[in-house]
Formats: sequence, C-alpha cells, structure tokens
Amino acid sequence: MAELREEKVLEKFSLYSGEKEEDEARWALCKALCRECREWIGGLVEKGAEESLGPLEALAAAEAFYQLTLIDEALCPESVSAPEIKLEMGRRGEKALGLAEEKRRACRGLLREEGFYFGSVQA
Repeated sequence: MAELREEKVLEKFSLYSGEKEEDEARWALCKALCRECREWIGGLVEKGAEESLGPLEALAAAEAFYQLTLIDEALCPESVSAPEIKLEMGRRGEKALGLAEEKRRACRGLLREEGFYFGSVQA
C-alpha cells in the first residue's frame, strides 16, 4: 500500500473544489472524504509505482471532490425559483466526475484494476 501525503491531497482537493478551512464542520467532512480516498487509492497502487505519488494524490483529491458533489446534490434541491428568478445548481457533479475520470486515466498503469469482464465476445 502506498502512503499518499495527506497535505498534498488536501491541497489539490482545495484547488479543485474551492473549499477552505473557514467552515469547521464542512472542512471536517472534506478531510474525511480525502482520507477515505487516500486510503482507497493507496490500496490500489501497483508494486513499484509508489514513486509516482503526484498523479495518485491528484486522483485521490478528484475522487474526494466528486464524492463531495454527490453529497451536496443529494442534500440540495436541483433548482429554486421565484416569480422573478430561477436558480439552478448546474452540472458540478458531472464536471467533478469528468475530472476524476481524467485523473484515473493519468494513473493508467499505476493502479491495479478493480473489476474484470467475465463473458464471451462475438466477432
């Protein structure tokens, strides 16, 4: 298991999400998500790939950001409207997922695959 650096994951997470330490309860949630993702990604690192911490830490931060957007979307309405104005949440979750997918592609070859396909292919 690779030891991803907590401060680097939190730094990248803050850049991706815009979250800061100003709200103590919110930041505690962010830190917990970053810790979970650090442990998860650290456990998937291939032997010999421990030297490539930068892309792995970026992936952990992007995954934590995506999870935060899922929590936010689950707790907030999609839109709020009044006769004069309508506010929509936007597509933050989709964009966070795209970031996480891009970071995972950047880690290709550094991580063990989590799943596999068992079946037949027809030509």
